[in-house]
Amino acid sequence: MMFEDMRHPTPEQQARADDAYRRWAPKMMKRGLLRCYLVVRGKDVVGGGSLWLRDVQPGPGQSVSRIPYLLSMYTEPPFRRRGVATMVVKEAMRWARGHGYPKATLHASSVGRKVYSKLGWERTWEMAVDL
Repeated sequence: MMFEDMRHPTPEQQARADDAYRRWAPKMMKRGLLRCYLVVRGKDVVGGGSLWLRDVQPGPGQSVSRIPYLLSMYTEPPFRRRGVATMVVKEAMRWARGHGYPKATLHASSVGRKVYSKLGWERTWEMAVDL
């Protein structure tokens, strides 16, 4: 649903992405590199997100080899603007800080930027090219 809200993929693109994620996520979780957070109300999952410990190149000011990357954030429409995403982001930040990570990164949708900004996240510059 997150990708449908952000990019409006074709059904084929969505199916390929779902299949790839279903294979990738359990592997990362088994290796201890992906933490998933769910917000449940009653028996329903109303939102969630994940924190991926992504490999990075060490360099000046960056002595660690992994940086937490927040991804797959989503809140069901009826539960938006009720603090669900904020709860997930705060918990992910608490965990990362508690494990000694100096920073975390993410790719924010236009809708999510407000949530992240209120919690101290700053916009950075990134570029991409389709190959």
